[in-house]
Amino acid sequence: MRCITIFFLLFIFLILPTPPVFAVEDAHTIIQKVDERQSVTTSWSELSMLVYPEADDTENVREFRLVTYGKGDDDTYVEFLSPRSIRGLKLLSKGDDQWIYFASTGRCRKISSNAQSKRQSVRGVGGDFSYEDLGGGKLQEKYSFKLLESVDKEWVLEGTPKKAESVYARIVILVQKESYLVNRIEYYTEEEGHYKDLIMEDVRSMGGREIATRMTMLNHEKSSKTVMIIHSARHNVPINDKYFNPTRFYN
Repeated sequence: MRCITIFFLLFIFLILPTPPVFAVEDAHTIIQKVDERQSVTTSWSELSMLVYPEADDTENVREFRLVTYGKGDDDTYVEFLSPRSIRGLKLLSKGDDQWIYFASTGRCRKISSNAQSKRQSVRGVGGDFSYEDLGGGKLQEKYSFKLLESVDKEWVLEGTPKKAESVYARIVILVQKESYLVNRIEYYTEEEGHYKDLIMEDVRSMGGREIATRMTMLNHEKSSKTVMIIHSARHNVPINDKYFNPTRFYN
């Protein structure tokens, strides 16, 4: 009788669908975990921005030094420290809203929310990171995702924008299965097609978190590239709210 019972249980296990724990994860779950992996209460980082007008010409480069602050998922503050010509230039992003402060003139301007304005690079800096790229927000709030492919160590997902004013017509994201870190983001527009690639590399532990410390944006339209290198970072540290107040962040 015991042998029959064991055989019956084994038979049931074999014919029933595989339990959810063994199932391939859906796109919504993957992106949700990516967002959770990146989410912090506050953040601070110091980094360099290297702008290469021609991607293959490594000698022709402009270097900028900057500091960034973050609060939650939507608020980001960027301040340029050097060179002297743009020192004090600041960019504030709160959700879909962005402001830029020009230290040279003492003027603060709100960036238009239309796609044409958001796809431009920071005035006075240039490079291949647009206002859209430097803004905050969760991936799952900006795009609807579907799983395109599951390979040995990565998931490949496609995102289509939820808002009509999005700069990109779609994006493709490569996500590490083990860590839920993003390896690469491909950006597509209606006009240019495959427009840009963001490559995330050199993962290190900084401020108690594993982060990509080298981010390269390749612009296929201009054959240029811009590299962001994080030198130091801290997370969940006290930050003055003035940085995220549009009427005070430039003081």
